[in-house]
Amino acid sequence: MSEMSVAHPPVLMARARARIGRLNGPQRLVVFSVFLGLIGAALWLLPLHDVHRVTVMGAIPWWVELAVCYVTSLLYVQVRVHREVSTLSLTEIPVAIGLFLVDPRQLLACYVVGVLLASWTRQRRIRWVKDFANAALDVVYIGVAVLVFNAVGPVASDPLAVHSIVAFAAAMIAAGWFVYPIALNAGTTIAQGRLNVGEVARAYLFQLIATTTNASLGVVALMILATRPVLAFALVPPVILVLAGQIAAGESQRRADRNEFLYRTTEILHSTRQVGERAGELLNGITKMFGVERAELVVIPEVRGPAVRFTSTGDDEHAQATTSDLTFAEQEVLNELRTNAILSGSMARDQSLGLALAERSAGAGTVVVLRGLEGPQGMLLLLNPTRGVKFGTHEQNLLSTVAGLISVALENGQLAEAIKAMSVEKAELARRAFYDPLTQIANRSLFIETVATSLSQLASSQRPVAVMFIDLDGFKEINDNFGHAVGDRVLSAVAARLRVQVRKLDLAARLGGDEFGMLLDGMRHFSDAAVVAGRIIESLRRPIPMGDAMITIGASVGVAVVEDAADAPEPEELMRRADMAMYLAKRQGKNRFVVFDEAARTPVIARTPEPVHQVAS
Repeated sequence: MSEMSVAHPPVLMARARARIGRLNGPQRLVVFSVFLGLIGAALWLLPLHDVHRVTVMGAIPWWVELAVCYVTSLLYVQVRVHREVSTLSLTEIPVAIGLFLVDPRQLLACYVVGVLLASWTRQRRIRWVKDFANAALDVVYIGVAVLVFNAVGPVASDPLAVHSIVAFAAAMIAAGWFVYPIALNAGTTIAQGRLNVGEVARAYLFQLIATTTNASLGVVALMILATRPVLAFALVPPVILVLAGQIAAGESQRRADRNEFLYRTTEILHSTRQVGERAGELLNGITKMFGVERAELVVIPEVRGPAVRFTSTGDDEHAQATTSDLTFAEQEVLNELRTNAILSGSMARDQSLGLALAERSAGAGTVVVLRGLEGPQGMLLLLNPTRGVKFGTHEQNLLSTVAGLISVALENGQLAEAIKAMSVEKAELARRAFYDPLTQIANRSLFIETVATSLSQLASSQRPVAVMFIDLDGFKEINDNFGHAVGDRVLSAVAARLRVQVRKLDLAARLGGDEFGMLLDGMRHFSDAAVVAGRIIESLRRPIPMGDAMITIGASVGVAVVEDAADAPEPEELMRRADMAMYLAKRQGKNRFVVFDEAARTPVIARTPEPVHQVAS
């Protein structure tokens, strides 16, 4: 009977931490929200299972409570301290009224729905992860408030009695001072993946002040409803005044934010830092200012060549830089931008903007052209907006101004030289990755990749493809007699002669040591490979001048040809066949080539005149 192995708690904790560490911010927030939701469900299904309204004074309709929750959620004030923004809402007021005048379950439903509706109204979109997190938090918040309020127990006949106010204060302290702000800050920290003690402390202080102030206003509203309900209309002018002040303050703050953003953009564009850092900070600021998930800057070089792309998700200080040719969709977008400075909308497959968005897996976005004196210099793309598909007038004007600043920087050469230097550096890195540093011809990696491409196109081209494996004869003696420096010069001379023997479609490569490869792509006849192999042997047979000395070297060549796409092997298998043919050429006397007979699976020898191998001085 086998025993079941049980992991120890430390092991389980380590595995859990490892799994959580692999989650991104939204995924971690979902896990935390599920945890909160389970706590909220436990509260309402266990201790609050049979909860009822305690007071006996008249109740208000549920739709009135819902309307109050919705309106007070819209009434919020933003407090800015050192670029940190905290939002203070008035949502404790309907809680104060609802604890006395609404059934607890109706209070829960009205509060959750009212807050969600207000959030959708402000954001103009549904944010599934954040909305789910807020709903789970609200369920716990109202559950704790109702639990404490009923546990302390207000005076049923007098909601304004001292004991009733004490019950309400205890509920607000427990739910508003501790449960809600602690859970909110914990969720924010988990989603961001970092803990900033200063930010958390400042946010907690603002939430504490807001809860206390709004709870006091809630008591005042309760007094009006309990004594003189008709006086509730006296609250309408202050509410309208708060709304007007909020709109004016918000517009003033947005104007200040736009000015600060433009100043910072100009400072970044004139900075002397590396272009990757500048582009990263620039795109990072753009994503935050315009409320998009990521931004991309595409710069078209002055001379013909690939475009330079900088991409940022709003979290990284350094932008990801790549180079590639403009796609068909991007060229179509640039054509449309000749008459329209800005294109904005959702993904549509029959439109050029939709195709450009589809290439980036974006559902919606906005693109603005970077105009130069002699034509477009590129474009700026803002992808997946979080505050609606299309920008308003102010945002479009701001985006046009930013595009103008970038265009001026490109015209003045402030970014062009850095981008050019980066392109040259990337090209040099690519050359080092795929070309042999000694002979300056392709290396083994590029050769195998090119062979694979040729074989994949064999069905459409219907032209034979040949691979040659070339091994130098007598190269070890050259290294022993003349040294490795001379040997390296011989390898370079061999590479130069091989380049002469190939067309633009073909490829010569150094596979390693004194082994070379040759790819013949798109041959007209099977026999073309034998002709080229003969020319290679004759070319390498000629003496190589090395100062006062003349060095003679030969080569053994193996050839493998593929004519039918149905019989095409893997690139490594085709090279193995050429290698087998080359070794047979060496066994047959060197300085000759052998063609691998694919039908018979055995090499068939094609002989050439065999010279004497020697090193002449």
